[in-house]
Amino acid sequence: MPIGQPVHHDNLYGQRRPIPRLFTDMKPCQPFLPVLALCFVMISTATAEVPKPSRHDRPQILQGNLQEGETAPDFTLQDIAGKKSVKLSSLKGKPTVLIFGSCTCPRFVATMQMNEQLYKTYADRVHFYLIYVREAHPIDGWALLSNPFQIRSPQSIEERCKVAVAFHHKLKVTMPVLVDALDDLVEKNYACWPNRMYILDAQGKIVEKASAGPNSVEISARKAAAILDKLLADTK
Repeated sequence: MPIGQPVHHDNLYGQRRPIPRLFTDMKPCQPFLPVLALCFVMISTATAEVPKPSRHDRPQILQGNLQEGETAPDFTLQDIAGKKSVKLSSLKGKPTVLIFGSCTCPRFVATMQMNEQLYKTYADRVHFYLIYVREAHPIDGWALLSNPFQIRSPQSIEERCKVAVAFHHKLKVTMPVLVDALDDLVEKNYACWPNRMYILDAQGKIVEKASAGPNSVEISARKAAAILDKLLADTK
């Protein structure tokens, strides 16, 4: 068929309609076909979903062997300024609340207002320490794109302290903050990753610990006031 000559077809209603020249005169369009193909590949690549790590790449949440009624493992950790060390066994005489977590754990971050309220209520009668541990969702690990804290896993205690300081300032944390060493020994002993709260009595024995997991601190924090009131009443 000569190029440019109109071609007709019958539509659903029996009416003859011309087929647009674009679909009949292919030769003028042929130089553009490679360009169209390249555009299609680029669009397909741009819109393809970024593959996610498999579930096997997720760090395992461990529950540990510590039981309520046992003496909490002793430790000595430095504060975020690196100027002061705190030894757990030296805190006996008052109940102690240990709150473990990191800025890349969204569920933990969401509990900080609740934790701060507990601290302000009981700070004069109870020891409180937030202990900064291994990152839950660093960008070089199991990253969360929606996470407001996008950081890599610290490679030194100085880097971990720096991240903890940034977390402390951004969330306006007023309770004392300690930093676990890079060997994560305290985290391992307490099985507190990604977050966990331990409440100890005046003798350093474990009174409360929820199962380790994303909601662990929230679960314990909701029970903390009643537990602390009872501990304080028993020590009078």
